[in-house]
Amino acid sequence: MSRRFRAITACYLQQWRKCGHMLKSARLQLAGAHRGQSFVEMIFTVLGVSVVIITAIEGSIVLNRGMAVKQLAYQGARYAAANPGFNSSTILAFVSQAEPSVLTQGTIQVSMSPSTTPRATGTVVSVSVTFTGPTMAVPSVIKFPTTISATNVAMSQ
Repeated sequence: MSRRFRAITACYLQQWRKCGHMLKSARLQLAGAHRGQSFVEMIFTVLGVSVVIITAIEGSIVLNRGMAVKQLAYQGARYAAANPGFNSSTILAFVSQAEPSVLTQGTIQVSMSPSTTPRATGTVVSVSVTFTGPTMAVPSVIKFPTTISATNVAMSQ
């Protein structure tokens, strides 16, 4: 019985080693498949996150430009109200000179009404500033405006 038992045990061990080798190669193949799947998932995740980041950056640039245009219109209206004897070309030169560096990448158009001088005390002066500039070359989810306008009104002193 011991001789027969040893023969059967040896046969089972040999078969188990062959199966173990096959199982090990199958595990390695599955591990490679998981690595490929993880790589594809990472690509999609990185693309999604980069779109969100680029959209946030472009949005912050547009908001910064909008605040600068609004501030420029405010400065122009206050300057025109404080100096009722200045004509529109002097006011427009002041506004163009006060242009912040954020707006140097585009063009600025300034208009003022009324353009008559001298303006009487209490006359409403309106200064409009329009900025036209480029957006980022990267396509984003949201279409941001290329033209930003602001109008500010003040009363002559």
